[in-house]
Amino acid sequence: MHAHSWELRSRVLYGRIANLPVRTTVVRDGEEGATHRVFEVLSGSDGVDEIRPTSLLVRSEPGPAHISSGGQTYTLPAGRFHATALDGAEPAATLVHGMSIPGQLDLSLGPLDGRPRRTTRRLCDTAQTVRSVHTVLRRIDAQQRA
Repeated sequence: MHAHSWELRSRVLYGRIANLPVRTTVVRDGEEGATHRVFEVLSGSDGVDEIRPTSLLVRSEPGPAHISSGGQTYTLPAGRFHATALDGAEPAATLVHGMSIPGQLDLSLGPLDGRPRRTTRRLCDTAQTVRSVHTVLRRIDAQQRA
């Protein structure tokens, strides 16, 4: 569950995507009921993410899922917690456009006792990117022919 520092506009190229909003309520000092700690995510251009716990505790609950299918577009404002998942067993692909919003942070929800950590994203090289684009184009073409 995460919140982007940028406005998201996503076009589903094929498949079905479930966007799962998460409602959060800040839990004040001494108040009971916190379910998650908010973490700040600092992403490096080298694919390394520094995930740092903040002092902010929240109570979270899932909202209703919004399902988008191939050819549909969905949007999400910056700072809105959500999760994204496949809707079903079939693969899906989206094309995402993001617009950075000054002053917003990339955030995620984690365990109350979570510690700082570092994770490395796997970055695609040029050949992997070209193969992925060709796969997407073949699937879109097959759908249009069906």
